[in-house]
Amino acid sequence: MKKISILLITIILFIGCKNEPNITYQYQQKDDLFYCDAIDMNLIKEAVYAFEDYVENNYFMEPPKSLEKGYYFYWDVSKSDWIPKVEFINPHILEIRDELKKIEGLWIENGIEAKLNMTHPFIKCISDYMDDQELKRIFDVLVETNTFKNQVFLAPLKRDPIKFSKDRALVTYLALNTFYARILNLDFNKMDELILINRNKQLEEQKRLFEANKETLEEAIKNGNAIKIDSIKPKN
Repeated sequence: MKKISILLITIILFIGCKNEPNITYQYQQKDDLFYCDAIDMNLIKEAVYAFEDYVENNYFMEPPKSLEKGYYFYWDVSKSDWIPKVEFINPHILEIRDELKKIEGLWIENGIEAKLNMTHPFIKCISDYMDDQELKRIFDVLVETNTFKNQVFLAPLKRDPIKFSKDRALVTYLALNTFYARILNLDFNKMDELILINRNKQLEEQKRLFEANKETLEEAIKNGNAIKIDSIKPKN
């Protein structure tokens, strides 16, 4: 009987250790994000604060740095399909990524690409704690109708770094779906290849914007609404 009890205790301890994230926490002294019993919030908290450190230090390079300045320039990444600046991602972020990847049902993966599974129970927690009620309404409608797209959700949201840093549910979404999802399946042993992929994505986006602006200008000229540059003469 004693041997059976010892065996059971050993099994329980083994299972407990197996489920514990294999990382050294660095941000647990920070303020909690919000409550959710659908997921390990200690891991999510670690992921969000590591993401914010990354944004603060790598998206505005001139001192003095700040999280708000970082968010201001990270906005271009969040509303596009660009990969974050992979060359600045540290080993701790990769450890967090590997633990997040283990969460059953949190991701929808398609080869190298991944995105948040918007049917996961954690998504409701993000919605429940979102500060901006209009943004929450859009979020809920897109989730409920199974039509969620990152660009559509973020479209009405202006480049507002203060809102990003204050709304902990919103920044949790940004961290998971515009950062960790995009590095979830990347091979960081092929850094040059990843940088090239990102450069090509940005060139494609610039080309798309150029073509869109060109069409707008041509339409304006056609309708007689464009300013003729050569008709403006410099003053002596």
